[in-house]
Amino acid sequence: MQIAEPRIDENTTIKEIDIPKKILEYLKQKNGIKRKFDDKKYSVTELIRCVRETYYKKTKVASEESFDKSVQSMWGSLRGNYLHELTNAYTWNELETEYNVQLDDNRTATLVGRLDMYDETTKTLLDLKTTNNVLWQVKHKMLPKPEHILQVQCYYTMFKDIIPIEHLNLIYADMSEIVVFNLRVKDRSKWIANRINILETDLENGIIPNAEPGNNCRFCKFKSACDSQNKKSDGDRT
Repeated sequence: MQIAEPRIDENTTIKEIDIPKKILEYLKQKNGIKRKFDDKKYSVTELIRCVRETYYKKTKVASEESFDKSVQSMWGSLRGNYLHELTNAYTWNELETEYNVQLDDNRTATLVGRLDMYDETTKTLLDLKTTNNVLWQVKHKMLPKPEHILQVQCYYTMFKDIIPIEHLNLIYADMSEIVVFNLRVKDRSKWIANRINILETDLENGIIPNAEPGNNCRFCKFKSACDSQNKKSDGDRT
């Protein structure tokens, strides 16, 4: 049996087009190429971290790139990649959106977020965090972390007008245990707007914001710059 070859209408124009943006972003993400945002775009992670750290990043202050080559560090990174495969348990995963924020000066800023998982049957938003010693951290009241709760509530705020959401789940996983917390559903639109307005005002006026000290300070890429600014501020007060 001979199969006829498909005919192309001479009046039909077929042309090669650019690779879709989402495919390029996916390839970059899987190859460890971090996404860059313009001045008026923020990621949720940038908002929930120390405001001074985000200021330094936005103003391109020289960072201290620390690369830990220890076996423990390399395994920790790989472990996180393995555990993140859990997101494939849901058809709706790695969802992205952009959320516009009206600033005090009537300009518009954009918040970019990526949601790990969404369960359409229970209308549940789920975010996954990989760590170590999950049960030990839970026992000692170290989990859930306040910034992670805030992050999930920000995702809710960004996605609630796109998909129906009734529940927020924060998942912590290590290589042997999984712990899930059910969080309070809370709109964070005012907090988001206020946070971005603070950053935009400081960036516009060249004012270095106050640091927000925490457990992450020792891992900060701007630690030297921050310590230097703290000494300068202490000197100005004496």
